[in-house]
Amino acid sequence: MKCQTALIATVGNKLLKTYCMKNENIKYGICIWCRKEKPEVTFYNKPHTISKQIGAINIGFDICDSCNSYFGTSNKYQMSIELAFKEIFNVTRFLIPDSEKGDNGLKRMKSVYFEYYKSQRVLRIKRRFELQRSFLQNFTRQFKRGVYEVFLQEFHRNTGRALEEKFDDIRKFVRYDRGDLPLYFADNNGIYLLPVKRESPSFEFDNNVISTIDDFGFYLLWLFGHIFYLEVTPKAYLSREIFLKNEAKRIGAPGFIIKGIREMKYITELDFALLKLYGMK
Repeated sequence: MKCQTALIATVGNKLLKTYCMKNENIKYGICIWCRKEKPEVTFYNKPHTISKQIGAINIGFDICDSCNSYFGTSNKYQMSIELAFKEIFNVTRFLIPDSEKGDNGLKRMKSVYFEYYKSQRVLRIKRRFELQRSFLQNFTRQFKRGVYEVFLQEFHRNTGRALEEKFDDIRKFVRYDRGDLPLYFADNNGIYLLPVKRESPSFEFDNNVISTIDDFGFYLLWLFGHIFYLEVTPKAYLSREIFLKNEAKRIGAPGFIIKGIREMKYITELDFALLKLYGMK
């Protein structure tokens, strides 16, 4: 926060008054979602690229206050994008045991749709999480939008390239709820490969990752043991069949870790409650 000092003259003495001005979280001053520029929009609020409720700490830029608010706002008709995203990953994060501590070290799981009884190791689904088709379809769509949201925000935080036109389909899907983008996941056999550092999740964007995005249009997301494939540019439409087939062979060998790569139709297809890990599915 930048501060300015103004000199205020009064009768008989002088008073110093300090005015503080907020820093804006910008690089180009153009929102990566609505593409509006300042001063038409502002960038004062700190945009967490990944929900801080699942342990993330990264702050992005070029995400205007209006779009940042939109992603976290729910109403009586629909849950927010960020709520669907964090609810699923928060369950997995809470249930993953720590090899050293014997549990995850977290005291209590805060959730809108789930409740966990730590002493009994029981996960209960609240009534708000309906097993009706319409609810699951909506939840799945919001979850997918959330995954693509954090991808583009993390991509921009790491590369500054999210304003490129090839990401327009993501903008339409995530910000304006238009069209659809598929989300693929590795259907595992109850074996979860976890990163060494999992307290503060982030997305990887090394040279190989960038080359895969540029050449094939795909991004591989590895988060809390789950492996996802996102179609992030139009090139993915053409490379989809051969790319996913090769990836299934690469990560599936010798076959005891994953069954294959599937497109997500319902969120319940994802073993986010780790039932396979505990031999319950």
